[in-house]
Parts: sequence; C-alpha cells; structure tokens
Amino acid sequence: MMKVPDVLAKNLDILFVGFNPSLISWKTGHHYANPVNNFYRLLYESGLTPRLLKPEEDGMLPLYGIGLTNLVLDIPSANESEVPSAVYRAARDELTRKIKHYKPRLVVFNGIGVFVYYFGYRPKKLGLQPERIGTSQVFVTPSSSGAANAYVEERKKLYKEIKSLIDGG
Repeated sequence: MMKVPDVLAKNLDILFVGFNPSLISWKTGHHYANPVNNFYRLLYESGLTPRLLKPEEDGMLPLYGIGLTNLVLDIPSANESEVPSAVYRAARDELTRKIKHYKPRLVVFNGIGVFVYYFGYRPKKLGLQPERIGTSQVFVTPSSSGAANAYVEERKKLYKEIKSLIDGG
C-alpha cells in the first residue's frame, strides 16, 4: 500500500489542500497524479512554477514556495464523495495543527467542498476569503480535478490571482 506524503516546509507561500488522494495518486505516491487533473498545468500557466512539472516531481514544489496536503490523508478514492463527510470533518483539527505549525502565507482549498468540510459552510465567493487559519490567509478555487471541468476559465483566473497575491504581498 502506497501513501501520498505531504509536501511541506515551514513558511511556504502557498499550501494547497485537496480532499483526499485519488486512487492513481495513492498507487504512485504522488499528488494530483491522475492525467486528467489540471493541477500542474494550472501552476505552470499561472506562473507559479517556471515549467510544467510532472506529478513525480511534486517533491520539488517547496523550491517554488508551494506545499501540498489533503484534508484526509489515508483514504484513497476514485471520487471525493466516496469518503464519508464525517471523516472529512474529523480531519479538521489535524489540518489546523499542520497549518499553524508550517505557517504558509496562503492556504488554498483546492475544491469548494474542501472549504465546506473545514469551515462548515459555503464560501460567499471564490478566491480570497475573510477567514484566517492562524496567520495564514485563506483562498478557495474549484477543484483541479478533471471532474470539475465546468470551471476551466474560472480556475485559470483564480490561479493567476493566487500568483499576483503572492507576488504583491
């Protein structure tokens, strides 16, 4: 059985938080490994990484100020809805501890549902939120999953917004 390890370092610019590992990520041990997931393409197209990284290069992301984790670390699934919502809600305290320890400038919930499981309500809008976790600002994007492709243009715009937030402040 593989595990998808967190990609973390102290004081990163951005910590992306996903739902849980996909079956492909679980098998390979790398985040966002499903070829239909747009995550690495979004990072590159927004200028957050200087080139298009492959999932097996996820360990390089801290060099670019980026970390990765999931709300639920140890239950892989083909779809986030296969994991009981109580399991996501129970993972909140551990994620809070991690964020307060590593102190990223910006916590990006990669999926509106990840934000909902963490905070218990829907964000009023996508993008930068008024909430904070410790000293970290909070940002919400639609999931980078291929299953959320109705949001293609909006995701691109939001990732560019993340880049400008990091660059500007």
